Amino acid sequence: MDKKQANAKYSDGRNSVEFNLSIFLWEEDSVSYAYSPALDLTGYGSSKEEAKESFETVLHEFIKYTHNKKTIFQELENLGWAVNKRKKRVVSPDFEDLLSDNEHFRHLYKSKDLVRDSSNVNLELA
Repeated sequence: MDKKQANAKYSDGRNSVEFNLSIFLWEEDSVSYAYSPALDLTGYGSSKEEAKESFETVLHEFIKYTHNKKTIFQELENLGWAVNKRKKRVVSPDFEDLLSDNEHFRHLYKSKDLVRDSSNVNLELA
């Protein structure tokens, strides 16, 4: 299993989002997948590069949609993130919380030998 970082940026001209996000890459039945347990988002493709590009598209659309609907903080809270709306800062759940709260990730981690990424994830909305 390869473990990669995705860098994401979103800007609509007035607001922007920048953060590093841990993703896990694996291959199954000739399809490559990129998954973020912190956001429960998945991309896929015929290669690891395509899976990562697909993931970045999904991530961009998630941020754009939730920001436009003004639900981004609520969605992140629902995913277990610590949210400080006043300072517009959020912190992802730690690895152990992701494993205990996310059944899909727990299954992947046990069956695919995924490697833990110990980096912190921060999201800022300006």
